[in-house]
Amino acid sequence: MKQFLKVILIISGCFCLFVTLAFLLVANLFKASPSDIREGKEALKQIFISIDLPPEKVESNGSYQFEGGGLDFYVTFSDEVINSHPVLKESSNLTKNRLKVYVLQTGDISYYKVGDNLFNHGLIQFLEEEGEKHFRENGKKSHSSYTILTLNDPESMKKGIAFYEKALTLVDIQDNSAIKHIDTVTVKPGKEAELKQLIQDMDEAGLLTQKYQ
Repeated sequence: MKQFLKVILIISGCFCLFVTLAFLLVANLFKASPSDIREGKEALKQIFISIDLPPEKVESNGSYQFEGGGLDFYVTFSDEVINSHPVLKESSNLTKNRLKVYVLQTGDISYYKVGDNLFNHGLIQFLEEEGEKHFRENGKKSHSSYTILTLNDPESMKKGIAFYEKALTLVDIQDNSAIKHIDTVTVKPGKEAELKQLIQDMDEAGLLTQKYQ
């Protein structure tokens, strides 16, 4: 009987060890390499520094959200930086002093991806639609239903942030996160002319381009 129990214990121990090793193997398969995480954190840090939003630190546990990708980075800013930059303060991805930046892979980190996580998608869509109206009013035709903001380098990103922060003062944004829908944006009463001028200024600054020429 004792011998039988000993065999059972050995088998149980081996099974537990197998399960543990299998779990660790799967966990590592869904985890970015330490070097990729280091490079990703440094890339994000340098992007934010280049657009005058210096972070205090950048973190990530390196765990993919699904097989093949999906990483969350958390960029921490000082109170001073947040309070002096509405683009950060009003970001839906900001929790306390930490901005969540989601990318599929560390190699996808770019100015475009930073903007995608930083800006309110509802406001960006609204500005794109207003940009399309601006094109039509000026006799420019496109085959798309909207225009896109081209923010792919430090200078255009800084320009874009300045105009974006101005736009924040001209509109009301209805938070639709509870229904998992893009936010609703409307122009504040009496701000229509200022918004129209803002779109024109963005076009002259080279921030608006037609999606298809």
